[in-house]
Amino acid sequence: MKEMKAFVFLLGLFVVAVLAFLVYDAASKNRTATAGSAPAVEQPAAAATTPASGEQPAPAAAEEAAAVTKTATAAGSPEQPETTAAAGDGIRGSDLLASGSEELPVVASSAPAPGSAERLPRAYENAPPQIPHSIEGLVPITLGNNACLSCHLPGVAENVGATPMSPTHIQMDLFTKSEGKKVPVDPARYNCTQCHVPQANVQPPVANEFQPEFRNPELKNKSDLSQKWNEGVQ
Repeated sequence: MKEMKAFVFLLGLFVVAVLAFLVYDAASKNRTATAGSAPAVEQPAAAATTPASGEQPAPAAAEEAAAVTKTATAAGSPEQPETTAAAGDGIRGSDLLASGSEELPVVASSAPAPGSAERLPRAYENAPPQIPHSIEGLVPITLGNNACLSCHLPGVAENVGATPMSPTHIQMDLFTKSEGKKVPVDPARYNCTQCHVPQANVQPPVANEFQPEFRNPELKNKSDLSQKWNEGVQ
């Protein structure tokens, strides 16, 4: 009895599968026939009146075709505005699509030699001081050679009349353990030119009208960041 029920069940599944295949096949043939009998797209009247090769259209026909084209343009998509800006306009001065193909300008510097420059005021309170002297021959800075340290390390700076390095560069080691340092300053501050910038003769496209305010007038030429490191977060 169980064998008979299983046989009937399998037979039913087979019949359902055959019927599904026949329905799918009929639908596919119907879609193919519909696509093949689609009507051709009617060509516009202007194309039908195109003269044969070598013939000039009559003046009246040419004027009529121009009027039809003008009307279709006005009724369809709006006219595109004329582009008057040339490539390279604006502050950037170069084409964005050609970025990387132009050469960077060579920046000239007339900064005096180290030891003969005057100290520059801070750009804002506790800002990294600007480099007032030429850095020719002092860069690039490498792990084995940092010419800035030969004058700006505390103890040396007082003897040569240079600005001593801030205590934050030595005492506040933010990323590594002090006993494992391979350089005499905090590794995060070892590359001096990532914050301290030299002077150059440039013409900025936008004038800088920023005017700094110092809570202490003495901070125009020095820093007290080591005493106010946590200011605002305590």
